[in-house]
Amino acid sequence: MAGWMRGMWRITMWHPDHDDGQWVYLVPHWQARTEVAARAVAAARHADRAAVMTDPPRLLEMVVGEAAFRPAVRSKERAVAWVALVQHDAITERGWPLAAERGERPRDEVWRQRVREMHEQYRQRVVGFGDSLADIMTSLAGTDAVWDLTSYRDRFGRIVWDEVRADIHKSALSYTWHTPYGVVWINQG
Repeated sequence: MAGWMRGMWRITMWHPDHDDGQWVYLVPHWQARTEVAARAVAAARHADRAAVMTDPPRLLEMVVGEAAFRPAVRSKERAVAWVALVQHDAITERGWPLAAERGERPRDEVWRQRVREMHEQYRQRVVGFGDSLADIMTSLAGTDAVWDLTSYRDRFGRIVWDEVRADIHKSALSYTWHTPYGVVWINQG
């Protein structure tokens, strides 16, 4: 994934039934703060481009094959802290909520202690960290946490990352989080 700037989403699209290439869209973080928003921006750009191509119906059938985010500041520690803060409603998709938005819930010492405890627990439960799920899976090679991705490949040999993520989340004991500091995979149980 070298060659693309920090603070950008890289959304790769391909056709699920044909192996005739892929389209890559770069979406700046300021334009799409979450993966869902970045996918929507990339899909809209793709639809605009497909409309002027010679085979629009086939191009419109393309799906997101991979979503990656290269943070401006890459930090596993900050990513884990971000997740702990999100879990305690200190941060939303739009950023730090105002007091009125959070229902005037006090952030007293008890609340801070809970956040610290969750942060420490998450720190100990990190399975992997990187710019994308592909990056995390690559970094796990040679460890006990390595996954065999053979069953997640489509008939063209491409890994269907949405299926990998779905299986990680399936038991609700493990989650991947896209944060402003990178993607972190945390074992919840």
